[in-house]
Amino acid sequence: MLISRGEPAHHTALETPDTFRRLVDGIEDFAIYMLDGGGRVATWNPGAQRLKGYRPEEIIGRPYATFFPPEAVAAGRPARLLAIAAREGRAEDEGWRVRKDGSRFWADAIMTALRDAGGAVIGFAKVTRDMTAQRQAQQALRESEERFRLLVDAVKDYAIFMLDPDGRVMSWTPGAERIIGYRAEAIIGQHFSQFYPSDDAAQGKPAWELQQALAEGRHEDEGWRIRKDGSRFWANVVIAPVRDAHGALLGFAKVTRDLTRRRRDEESLAQANAELEKFSYSVSHDLRAPLRAISGYAELLLREQAGRLDEEGLRHLRVIRDSAAQGGELIDALLKFSRLGRQAMTRVEVDLTTVVRHVLDELQQPEEHRGVEVVVAPLPLVTGDPALLRMVFANLVGNAFKFSRGRPNRRVAIGTELREGEVVCYIRDNGVGFDMRFAEKLFGVFQRLHRADEFEGSGVGLALAQRIVQRHGGRIWADGKPNQGATFYFTIPATARRADDHAPTPTTADAKKAH
Repeated sequence: MLISRGEPAHHTALETPDTFRRLVDGIEDFAIYMLDGGGRVATWNPGAQRLKGYRPEEIIGRPYATFFPPEAVAAGRPARLLAIAAREGRAEDEGWRVRKDGSRFWADAIMTALRDAGGAVIGFAKVTRDMTAQRQAQQALRESEERFRLLVDAVKDYAIFMLDPDGRVMSWTPGAERIIGYRAEAIIGQHFSQFYPSDDAAQGKPAWELQQALAEGRHEDEGWRIRKDGSRFWANVVIAPVRDAHGALLGFAKVTRDLTRRRRDEESLAQANAELEKFSYSVSHDLRAPLRAISGYAELLLREQAGRLDEEGLRHLRVIRDSAAQGGELIDALLKFSRLGRQAMTRVEVDLTTVVRHVLDELQQPEEHRGVEVVVAPLPLVTGDPALLRMVFANLVGNAFKFSRGRPNRRVAIGTELREGEVVCYIRDNGVGFDMRFAEKLFGVFQRLHRADEFEGSGVGLALAQRIVQRHGGRIWADGKPNQGATFYFTIPATARRADDHAPTPTTADAKKAH
């Protein structure tokens, strides 16, 4: 919109002042107007009225500083923009502007100086666009990226970083520095193969893992890795390709977790299990015969001396006989526990509905358990050993029955939840419960939170359940409060199908009817 100097203007039939006025008036997404040399509004188009709210008769003749927030006016921003446009021919600005109703919007504004034939500034052309929505979207994106960065940086137990397509480190987090030992400036740009033992690196394992991640969408591995100081640590590593919106490879996301302590614990546990198994067999052979003798002679004395002993003497003999029997049961439980570590597992599709029904059928036989209200939610299919899983439910549901004995309105709930590809099973009762301060003792061999004269048992059942769940790759834990019941949870891998695809699942009514 610069007025030419010296050359006559040539216009086509369309290039008339009226044509340009119609063009400007037809644009409603931009405020397009003119200012005079002093910065007062000289023209006003429908787009300006729609954006800023003023009708032409309300705004023409007023200074364009009217559109600026008070703090911008006080800082001299409107005058400074006019000066820049007059000096350089053009001024561009982004910032808050004010509508007639006082509301603010984020504007992208361009001001162009208009000159006469002698080059003197006679006014300014002003184009303003409302960028509030775009700014909010950009700000939301920046805030999201910042939150994600803060989240990643806050994770100290994982080394989370990016590799370029060739395997060179592109980013580095505090967790990566803590686990692997390098500072960001020392490792960025270096190839990630230096985290591998020399034999793995020589055999091309790093490059192979990147190829597997590309071929499969992700690659997971466990093995030894090397810290900056040369020490080894046992790592769980996940590598996944990162692509742009068009599918082009940008690099790889790499997550590494230090599992050295867990591996040592597993090795220690394996050694302890082997020693426990040897001990159990030794105890079995060395103690079974004496216990059988004690039990047999106590039973013989009860039969032959019944008329010669008073009630107190008979009671002592019965204590001897029962204690010997209990010792035998403890040995059997210990042997069962030790054998479980080497027992072969069969992994098949297991219908938990069938498993729980069989367990309930067995537990409901004694008279003392027939008053329990059992609620069974729909149960899915899982992958595991059916006999071992039945043993887990028998122990946990049996405990729920036992530790709710003598309580009013005895109730046991059995169900599952699906979380991230695994099934979380729960068994909940309203029995005596337990104090969470002693929760770590629950799954120890021969560890008991209640007196043996209150609730019978070998003290091995929960340890047995834990070992079975761990062999399935799951976890087991419990929540409880004294006199308010307890809930035991354990996880197990899920299958792709649900149990209700081929068989009905028990309902609350079915469970009640069984009693």
